[in-house]
Amino acid sequence: SPTVGKELARNALYAVAIASIGIIIYVSIRFEYKMAIAAIASLLYDAFFIVTFFSITRLEVDVTFIAAVLTIIGYSINDTIVTFDRIREHMKKRKPKTFADLNHIVNLSLQQTFTRSINTVLTVVIVVVTLLIFGASSITNFSIALLVGLLTGVYSSLYIAAQIWLAWKGKELKKDSAQ
Repeated sequence: SPTVGKELARNALYAVAIASIGIIIYVSIRFEYKMAIAAIASLLYDAFFIVTFFSITRLEVDVTFIAAVLTIIGYSINDTIVTFDRIREHMKKRKPKTFADLNHIVNLSLQQTFTRSINTVLTVVIVVVTLLIFGASSITNFSIALLVGLLTGVYSSLYIAAQIWLAWKGKELKKDSAQ
């Protein structure tokens, strides 16, 4: 019903907001706040993409949909953290002095985590496709949301979060070198 739908949407927004605050705190403490903001931007992209996909295809939004969105956020933040951890390791080894150095560090980190990210997502995608084919009809929307979210999640962790951080950190590096 429309009332239940509004309540589900409100609860989903609360869940995403609370999760985002927790992620910002954790990533800011463990890494830096710029990485936290970049990670949240990529997570919001994932959530927005899944919601848009369900709106366009007019699939039912229910409790399993919310569970799928939160699961995708978990997978995506994990992928993003692995990439940011690799970037941090390289930043400690090589102190970047120019934007080109910083760009090299990000590209090297992405190359090193790319195979791991793709293999992790492909493993889960195989299971999700199996659930779509052989699973009960009650979890079809969950499986569809998971499939779409996994694909956008790996994209956003590899290509959105790291690039947002690179652009932001690059501006800071240019400003520091100009002084």
